[in-house]
Amino acid sequence: MNLQRNELPAELERTFVVPPANIRESKDEVIVELEMPGVDRSRLEVSVDGDELTVTGRRNHEKTEGVPVWREIRDEDFRRTFTIGDHVNRAAISAAFRDGVLTLRLGKADDVKPRRVEVQFA
Repeated sequence: MNLQRNELPAELERTFVVPPANIRESKDEVIVELEMPGVDRSRLEVSVDGDELTVTGRRNHEKTEGVPVWREIRDEDFRRTFTIGDHVNRAAISAAFRDGVLTLRLGKADDVKPRRVEVQFA
């Protein structure tokens, strides 16, 4: 296939910023923190499809008066996908956004949580 740049579908032309992430684990959950500064609430989405957890967002800067002299901060699309296994309880996933950081809490499935086994005495 030989496509010219102007023939590409819009989705293929877009570039995405991959937000940096920290991932921690406790006995009950996996916690994912993603830096997504300036992302608007209405443009932030978290979805789960099978084994894929996808986060997308868009940062739009306000238009200001005057002619820009220097511009390093620009409108950007954020996107990050994680593969999750059977150890994650899909119904126990929550998300909170504060100060430019998205925190995802992925509850573990009961069968993978540490548990104490009681010893039976004969």
